[in-house]
Amino acid sequence: KVANADMQSKTSLIESRLIVGDQALFDKFQKTLIAKCVEGFEERYIAARLEDQETRRAKFGNSACMQEPNIKNGCGGLRDFQNLLWMAFFKYRARSLRDLQHREFVGEVERRQLEEAYDFLLRVRTELHYHVNRPQDVLGKNLQPAVALNLGYEERSPSRRIEAFMRDLYTHVRNVFLITRTLERRMALIQSPQGALSLRRWLPRRRVTAEPADGFLFVDGEIRAASSRIFRESPARLMRVFLQAQLRRLQLHPDLAQLIRNEVTLVDRNFLNDEHVRETFLSILERRGEAAWILRAMHEVNLLGKYIPEFGRLTCLVQHEFYHQYAADEHTLVCLEQLDKTWEAREAPYDKYGVLFQKIERPGVLYLALLLHDVGKAGVHKAKGHSSASAAMALRAAKRLHLDGAATHVLHLLIENHLIMATVSQRRDLDDPSVIKSFSRQVESPENLNLLTLLTFADSQGTSDKLWNGFKDSLLWQLHARAMPLLAGGAEFAELSEQQRELLFQEVRELAPREIGHEEIAIHFETLLPRYFEVHAAADILGDIRLVHRFMEQLLAESESTLAPVIAWRDDPDRGYSAAKICTWDRAGLFSKIAGSLSASGLNILGAQIFTRTDGIALDEFFVTDSRTGNPATAEHHKRFNALMARVLTGAETDLSGLIRRQIAGQPLYAPYAGERMPAEIRFDNESSETRTIIEVETEDHLGLLHAISRTLAELDVDVAGARIVTERGAAIDSFYVRELDGGKIEAPARRVLIEKRLRQAIAGLEAGN
Repeated sequence: KVANADMQSKTSLIESRLIVGDQALFDKFQKTLIAKCVEGFEERYIAARLEDQETRRAKFGNSACMQEPNIKNGCGGLRDFQNLLWMAFFKYRARSLRDLQHREFVGEVERRQLEEAYDFLLRVRTELHYHVNRPQDVLGKNLQPAVALNLGYEERSPSRRIEAFMRDLYTHVRNVFLITRTLERRMALIQSPQGALSLRRWLPRRRVTAEPADGFLFVDGEIRAASSRIFRESPARLMRVFLQAQLRRLQLHPDLAQLIRNEVTLVDRNFLNDEHVRETFLSILERRGEAAWILRAMHEVNLLGKYIPEFGRLTCLVQHEFYHQYAADEHTLVCLEQLDKTWEAREAPYDKYGVLFQKIERPGVLYLALLLHDVGKAGVHKAKGHSSASAAMALRAAKRLHLDGAATHVLHLLIENHLIMATVSQRRDLDDPSVIKSFSRQVESPENLNLLTLLTFADSQGTSDKLWNGFKDSLLWQLHARAMPLLAGGAEFAELSEQQRELLFQEVRELAPREIGHEEIAIHFETLLPRYFEVHAAADILGDIRLVHRFMEQLLAESESTLAPVIAWRDDPDRGYSAAKICTWDRAGLFSKIAGSLSASGLNILGAQIFTRTDGIALDEFFVTDSRTGNPATAEHHKRFNALMARVLTGAETDLSGLIRRQIAGQPLYAPYAGERMPAEIRFDNESSETRTIIEVETEDHLGLLHAISRTLAELDVDVAGARIVTERGAAIDSFYVRELDGGKIEAPARRVLIEKRLRQAIAGLEAGN
């Protein structure tokens, strides 16, 4: 009764085995269990198992090749293998893979692949338990080197050892995932559990009403082979079958998929150079919104990597970057799926990218660029960086595919620069005209800008489902908006003319309420640099003038609190962040004090925009989220920060570092691996900005990191004029726009050495909890 009410209990009883005791009694128990809990419950049990399988796989990313796989419950893990046998027992009373092979349900190759994978996974999980001395199913990156060594991977380089071990692991879990998924489809279609049927007769017979077309049958939403020799008769059908599937939106029948796997040896030099095959493949890439699932189907039968060998080298390749969630081939396929998702999308953030996608003239080039954008990671030319290596390899693929000169140029440009938009939008000052000009020179045209925007979004979404947020999305669109006029030949971008500034001035005057006088508006326009007006609309400018107006009123009303700030909050739930704009007198260390107060108030800083009027009034805007939930700031955050900021800026004694330490509850945002720390990287860049030095810092993320860095810079008399803050899976990638107090760049080598030394000390102090 309990077993029939609960699938888990029933499965446990099925798994029971005799260890000691009466064999006859155990046999009677088994017969009773089958009679009362199995017979008559076959379809119900399998349906529940398949539903459980689908839920569990979705929970673990629907991918077998995760950077930190769950050996037991992940896709292609032990549970997939066990589920297969449990369902096979209900359908066929089979207890093992050999039973299924004896009934010709599973082929010899499939059986061996599954058995080898199961043995490998058991050894990995056992070693994992031994290493941590407790139950552990997630193979974290910190554990991979030791587990690999204990399993016999003896490469001296830890990275090489991890690559070899994880490639074997990915191969095994991928085999389990693909084979069990195929068998699940077969089992879901069986009408009766009785009898021993061959693999060819396993699926129910249906009358085929259509004649074969090009050797294929199209039946019940699937493509089947009319005979087992169709590909030997015409190897080009290996590619045409996928075009047929795409055009008709059909799945490959499991037997057809297995037939293709067996025949991929037909992909030889003649196949690669076949004009008809080439045109078929390029036609597949031209179908917007429908390319990714076909390319994944091609990869699952090992055809994609054979036809595009540059991509084939990525199969089951581990990626060492901490922020990547998938193996290299899976990352690429997820990127393609993200691009497909933008087509005709109605939900944010995909809908805006869908509008761009509709404007693209040759979508096939974009799909091909995504397919090849990371192929340089396969071990060649690593010193050049994977973008350059990928672009060089893409040229070979373009030549083999006979792309025309224009398409080849765009393909190379997209891959060579596939990281540029993320880097510039998240780490550079988008208010600096020289940044936009330099970026635009590399992009070359409006069409390329649209292509790169789509590629950047898809690549980011395909890296991890947790990295993208509304703030990064807004930065990407800001970069797109500021580069487009220049690329389109608009003179308005090159320099804001006096006439345009006058138009802004008149618009602000018309919008201004009665209490804002003409003189206040005029002073605001006279005391800010031109770039302020290049990046602010009239309504934003008026908002800043009103903030200054409140600040001046406060000064007149409370002469004893002349240093107190006026703060305006703007919450943007659609983009997932809040903005705090602080109006106060500029002074040394102001940036650090604001950053520290935000962190001490429980807020995580995403970015900052700094403007200072020539009369000494600072207008500093910080973009923040709740440090615990990642949501926009709450009213309590507003209240806490406003009060703390007033205390700090009016000279009240405040231990910001102590308040920040108390904010850190439990593990920090980036929980470091045991025995491993992410090394801090510090770089000075005097080329990317005309007026400032950019200091780039990459290190583990900590609440209060921005405060620690900016406080150190202030102590060294370095003025922080702006910052770009990026957080990716526990790592902070921050860029600070700085200058000396005399306004010059940081040029002297000895000065740079000192700054770097002090920054490293500040970061080390955070890591030590000081």
